[in-house]
Amino acid sequence: MADFEDEWLEHEQSQQAQAPAPITYNNTRIYRPSQNRGRGDGGHSNEGNWRARGNSAGGDFSNTRRDFPRRDNRNKKTMFVPSKKIGRIIGKGGSKIRELESESQAKIQIGDSSGDETELSLFGSDEAITKVEEMLNDLLQDYKPPPKDSHNESTDSGRTNEFFKTNESGVQVIDWDKLNSYHDQHQKARWESLPPIVKDFYKEDPEVAAMSPSSVARWRLANNDIQVKRTFDDKPGLRPIPNPIKTFEQAFKHYPEILDEIYKQGFANPSPIQCQAWPILLRGEDLIGIAQTGTGKTLAFLLPALIHIEGQVIPREEREGPTVLIMAPTRELALQIDKEVSKYQYRGIKSVCLYGGGDRKEQINIVSKGVDIVIATPGRLNDLVMAKHLSIINFSYIVLDEADRMLDMGFEPQIRKSLFDVRPDRQTVMTSATWPPGVRRLASSYMKDPIQVNVGSLDLAAVHTVTQKIIFVQEDDKENVLLEFIQNMDSNDKVIIFCGKKATATHISTELALKGIECQSLHGDRDQCDREEALADMMDGNVNILVATDVASRGIDIKDLTHVINFDFPMHIEEYVHRVGRTGRAGRTGTALSFIARNDWAHAKDLIKILEEANQEVPDELESMAERFKAMKLRREKEGGGRGGRGGRGRRDRY
Repeated sequence: MADFEDEWLEHEQSQQAQAPAPITYNNTRIYRPSQNRGRGDGGHSNEGNWRARGNSAGGDFSNTRRDFPRRDNRNKKTMFVPSKKIGRIIGKGGSKIRELESESQAKIQIGDSSGDETELSLFGSDEAITKVEEMLNDLLQDYKPPPKDSHNESTDSGRTNEFFKTNESGVQVIDWDKLNSYHDQHQKARWESLPPIVKDFYKEDPEVAAMSPSSVARWRLANNDIQVKRTFDDKPGLRPIPNPIKTFEQAFKHYPEILDEIYKQGFANPSPIQCQAWPILLRGEDLIGIAQTGTGKTLAFLLPALIHIEGQVIPREEREGPTVLIMAPTRELALQIDKEVSKYQYRGIKSVCLYGGGDRKEQINIVSKGVDIVIATPGRLNDLVMAKHLSIINFSYIVLDEADRMLDMGFEPQIRKSLFDVRPDRQTVMTSATWPPGVRRLASSYMKDPIQVNVGSLDLAAVHTVTQKIIFVQEDDKENVLLEFIQNMDSNDKVIIFCGKKATATHISTELALKGIECQSLHGDRDQCDREEALADMMDGNVNILVATDVASRGIDIKDLTHVINFDFPMHIEEYVHRVGRTGRAGRTGTALSFIARNDWAHAKDLIKILEEANQEVPDELESMAERFKAMKLRREKEGGGRGGRGGRGRRDRY
């Protein structure tokens, strides 16, 4: 940046030295037009007006330099537009002008708009200037009143009147039934014009087909007590739920290239959810996969997606957009799914990861060049769908990964808005670690006769390969206990320290750094490049300590993670389960240490259930906390409910 600023200052000084003397017009200093158009600083210029308004006495203009386009060897063209339409070009918060510059690769400088017309200076290559000029003309044309035509006017009036009715009071109101019917007909016509979707690619292995119901039941019981059923009503005419496969060959022997990619990863056997999910997805059914993190859910929906992409009627290069959409709640999970996709090279299939904090312009360029799989967070997906860079109607295989987490984070409006146009005959997959009402509601909206595969109990449970330990501490002693643990770590230990707030994570990582302890931090206040670097440093072994908030509690797969420390106990017990699940993955073992302070007593009862389900030791002190909290609640109810007679947490009610 410093080099750029020096270059800019030198060039400005040179321009000032060579510029002709200014002339005065209506008490405003302006410069005569330069004749050097080839350098991008000729033609009509607004530079003089800008300088006069900014500082008529001259001086340092570095504070406003960012609004003045950098001079380079590109061309410049000037056009004039009505000043009243400048707002249309700028857009809310400058969003429209950024979009115009991004799509055209040109730069737009807006001059003085105090008069009837405003001068626009367009900088860039000939091609870029031509493109942005066409876009600007189209934008302005959209807001010009259409020519009056009596025939069209009467037709439009007739069409509009179709959607109005007179109510009982004689007032004209919108006839929503007719309007909704018209919209439904319009949508149906759009969907019928789309090419058909091929969804059934499954050829059942004879050995799998020969499994008896009793042998299937025994296998499911032995593999984490898998429960399989139709989520909603089991309508007549639906095909029976397919039997599970036991080997990779039974699922993919007709797709040898997929098998080769699996062998390259060194997997010995498919995980339980993969065994049951692959036959369902390859057959084209909608699937709800409920399983704890680290059980292989990503691969369960990814490999059938690759086969789905290649098996469609329209060749990939002739399709109007991507085929597969995978939505994830966090940037880190989206990037990890993208990394997983890149491991499986199948017939040149390409993917893109769209997330807030990433380079939006670059993401749009990648999408425009053509991809097959879009992995996206809800916010950025909604952004690009609304800006018409993506058409959701083209997706025929949609995955909502970690659906419960997306709802917890408040993404349901963005999900519903983005999927408004999704075609009804697509195949939909939903994964979740839990099965709350919100996830059921989402499933009923976007899935057709889904099959639910539940690995283990629907009750909340932590991974059984993790040893869970509870440490009772005073709030002020947490840092000392944490430091003592870190100082006694083995050289091969690797730990994530979870904090409840971004400020706490920043404080802990800073304190460790000041003590000469190498660590990284991961939370929402860090730039995206820093977040990616922090995760990469942990995965590569450059650091062994990551201080994080709950953005790292789901989907992050650090294979050699040995410890999870809950510096602050989470607000919801579900997040405790997900934090613990960062270690003990893929059959490995791990340890979770949780600091429990006085103000965590509300979680004691739920924590006891988690510990008991996993056959972990339950400290007597935790039992005592749960009993005291229950007694306090009963006492408050007797005193008049709410928060008792003190209007808040009284001293006598504290743990």
